[in-house]
Amino acid sequence: MKIKKVTALVLASVMARSLTACGGNKNETSEGGEAKESKGVIELKFPTYLAGENVGATFFLPEIERFNEKYEGKYKITVEEVPQASYADKIKQLAQQNKLPVLVHAPGSGGIDTQWFKQIVLANDMAYDLTEFAEENPDVAANWIPESREFCTVDGKLICKPTSVLKPVGLYYNSSMYTPDKDIRDMTVDEFVDSLGDNKIAFMTAENGWTTALMLTALIANEEGGVELLNSSVNDKLWDYSAPAFVNGVAKLQTILQNNASSNTVGAAYADAANAFMSKNAAVICNGSWMAPEFEEGSADKWSNGFNGEDVKATIYPGNIAFANPSSYGEFWIANTATDEEKEAAEAFLAFRDSQEEIEELVLTEGGVAPQLTYSDNFLAELKKTPLLYELSESMNDETTYCASLGDVFPASVADTEFGKLLPKLIDNTLTPEEFCDELTKKAEEAKQ
Repeated sequence: MKIKKVTALVLASVMARSLTACGGNKNETSEGGEAKESKGVIELKFPTYLAGENVGATFFLPEIERFNEKYEGKYKITVEEVPQASYADKIKQLAQQNKLPVLVHAPGSGGIDTQWFKQIVLANDMAYDLTEFAEENPDVAANWIPESREFCTVDGKLICKPTSVLKPVGLYYNSSMYTPDKDIRDMTVDEFVDSLGDNKIAFMTAENGWTTALMLTALIANEEGGVELLNSSVNDKLWDYSAPAFVNGVAKLQTILQNNASSNTVGAAYADAANAFMSKNAAVICNGSWMAPEFEEGSADKWSNGFNGEDVKATIYPGNIAFANPSSYGEFWIANTATDEEKEAAEAFLAFRDSQEEIEELVLTEGGVAPQLTYSDNFLAELKKTPLLYELSESMNDETTYCASLGDVFPASVADTEFGKLLPKLIDNTLTPEEFCDELTKKAEEAKQ
């Protein structure tokens, strides 16, 4: 997918991932929330992981408030805060009990895996067809990314609200420690590794190891057939990791982990990786635009050892690679068991979320790009106030290749658990790259059982 330069400015803006709704007559629809209609107001209460300390709460919770303000006297939404780690289990349990919330986060978010969505939700016709909603809201539908709308259309039914915003991912580096001779984008992988010298990269091996998965994605994408392997695996996921592009990428990752990983890498969770970067114990970190606010003065209490956010630069990966996946299930789906009143309220929220005003607010808050949207002058003026993100946007050009990340193509069990668990064995040579890939394949196969 090619993204125009006019939208590339926004690409950077933040590289920054059971709804029970309501209905009539005080009808309780699920354990996940309560649906009721009182004094003409349809109230929706639903669980969401975009709350608490989750990075998505910064935008989502104020958005709920804006929706309630706009539709005061007609609709009202309240949320039940659910930890991201338990959200998917909650939804699966409610589905098993035939008590799904009206609105549910789409697969690929909140730990909900595509395999379960296909085998349970789609196979049992649990998702409401949004085709008529799209026809009745052409201004909203016009903002959807075409690849996402196509992906969300199954057997002629629009089963998820498509996405409107892409959030391409690159990396950050500390220019007071690491000063490459040319833009990292224009380097080969070998040139990038050589340019590091003794400088370190902040990696994770605990939790799901997602920052490490980002680097591995870039290494695979630079191998022959790597981009095709990643992009072709979005729909049905990648279960076999024996392809030469994958094995060669892992081999290069092993070298980098052994020579250029920050000293706290083994056992490092995300907070540890971020701390390594913001304490000058690492010169590079792979991350999305959502990390950009951490380098502003308001976050200076997180800095140490002489770190200065003004020294941070942003770019995409060697080989002119950026990560973005337009072929996705979007953001939400509506349960077929919902009442007409519940569907009405849920659709009103989806239309509100994909209005121009909300899309622009999302990009300014979390970053990304809305390729189908013509931005307002006020939005563009606000965007330019963030030099770092502007710099990131400028690192992307007409030759940039966009590909899916491993987070988009790993099955849930591999992405959430197995990948991170195996990384220390790669570092200490317990596993060769080939053995690492074999073990990962075995774990993926076990997940199919």
